[in-house]
Amino acid sequence: MRRCATTLEAEMTAEEHEFLLGLLRTHGVRGKHLEIGTAAGGTLRQMMRAFEDHDRPPFVVIDTMTYFPNQLEVVKQNLRDHGLDPAQVDFRAMPSAQALQQAAERNERFDFMLIDGSHKVTGVMADLRWTRLLNVGGIVCLHDYTIAHKGVKYAADRFIAKHANYERLGCGGSVLALRKIAANPQPEVSVADRLFATFYYVPLQIERKVTNRGKRTWLGRRKTMSG
Repeated sequence: MRRCATTLEAEMTAEEHEFLLGLLRTHGVRGKHLEIGTAAGGTLRQMMRAFEDHDRPPFVVIDTMTYFPNQLEVVKQNLRDHGLDPAQVDFRAMPSAQALQQAAERNERFDFMLIDGSHKVTGVMADLRWTRLLNVGGIVCLHDYTIAHKGVKYAADRFIAKHANYERLGCGGSVLALRKIAANPQPEVSVADRLFATFYYVPLQIERKVTNRGKRTWLGRRKTMSG
């Protein structure tokens, strides 16, 4: 089970939370707020607390709720334990692609997005399709934008390079923030972008497995030597 399932802690650092909450408080984004991938709701809790109860914008959470057992109830209890009403959050327990299709059909719009779901390059690129529903002036953030998570970095870097209508607001820890400064006549993520992600998917997965195997071997040897 994930550690956050029992500690209810966020999977962001204090520096990342400070940066994220600063964005929410200073940029005046008041429309719907979207979080893709919520873990135990630690960051969701922090984002909601950035606003007064009477002035909190609507929050939408997209997550399959299969990260650990009873995930949805754990998230809701985490909110209750900190004086927040889970009923204020629109939880959509489904894959991101399915939720996006439904949101697009309803012509939903968002002022803020936090993408923190699948870290595979194909998953990140797919989640970036949500930016089609981001209002001009709205902000999109990606967590784990670092070379340690190449799937996130490769997808985000391609997105930034292609879209002059997004300005980089900066990074706090591994949280990258972009603001949409103009509309795009075409969907932000194209077929070519999806093919790019698919091309890199297998090499990055192999690299990750080799790296993880090396770490386990090193830890095993260290344990043997210390024993």
